[in-house]
Amino acid sequence: MAIPAMARAAPRSAGCKRPHALTLAVYDPAAAEQRASAASLSLSGAFVPFLAPPVDAAPINAVPLSAVAPRAKPAWIRSHFGLRLDLTVTFIDEKVVTATDLDSQKNRFRLPTAGVLYSLRPLLSPEELDAASIPRDGAKVVPRLSRSPPIEEEEVQQGSIKKRKKKQGKKHGGLPVVVCNVLAGTKQLQLTRWESSHGNIIKGGGYLDFITRCCFKEKDIVEIWAFKERRFHLFGVDMCHASPLYVVLAKKEQPQPASIGMGKCTM
Repeated sequence: MAIPAMARAAPRSAGCKRPHALTLAVYDPAAAEQRASAASLSLSGAFVPFLAPPVDAAPINAVPLSAVAPRAKPAWIRSHFGLRLDLTVTFIDEKVVTATDLDSQKNRFRLPTAGVLYSLRPLLSPEELDAASIPRDGAKVVPRLSRSPPIEEEEVQQGSIKKRKKKQGKKHGGLPVVVCNVLAGTKQLQLTRWESSHGNIIKGGGYLDFITRCCFKEKDIVEIWAFKERRFHLFGVDMCHASPLYVVLAKKEQPQPASIGMGKCTM
C-alpha cells in the first residue's frame, strides 16, 4: 500500500523552539577586510578622548619687548650727519615737556631716569659715565640725606622773623654732549646728574636760547635719541674717529623740514 506524500508539513506550535541548524563557514580574507573597513568608517565620527601635545606658544602679553618692531627714528638724522649705515641711532625715551624745562630760572632739560639707565648708559664708556655722574651698571645708589640750609641768627627789628641764608648750589660739571633739534640746529651742552634727586639733566651756557628755538611748548611729547661714533683703528689707520655723544630732541609726529635749522618756529 502506497503512502501518499504530504504536500506540506503540519505547522508547529508557537511554543516550540526550532533547533539551530549547523552550517560550515569558509573564512574569506577579502570579506573580513571589507567588514573591518566598514566598522572603522562607522566609528570615524565618534567622540574619542584625546590629549593634545603641549604647544610651544605664549600669551600675547608675554612677548618680550625686543620682539616688538623698533620705533622709527627721525628721517633727517642719518642724512644730515652723514652717519654710516651700521651706526645705530638709539631710542632713549620720550617725555612730556614740563614748565620747568622751559623756565629761565631752572635753565635745564630733565631726562627720564629709566631711559638714561637702560638705554643711554650702554652707549657711554666708564670714564664718560663718571664725567656725567651716572652710576655704572651694577653700582649701588646711596641715597643722600637732605640737610637744611644754615640759618642766619640775625633777627629783623620789626619782628622775630629769622632770615635764611640762601644755600649756594654745588657747581656740577658734566659730560660734553651735542644736543640737536630740527629747528634749533646743534648746541654743545653738558649732561650731568643731580646728587640730591638723582635726576639726569642737560644744561649749560646757551641752553635757554637753544630750547626756545626748538619751539617746544608745555605738554609736548618729545622723543630722545642718541648716537656716538667710536674710534676704530685698523692696521695702524684710524678708520673712524671718536665723536662726542649726540642727543637728539625731536617733537613726536613733527613734520620735518628739508634742512635742519632751517625750519620756522610756529610759536
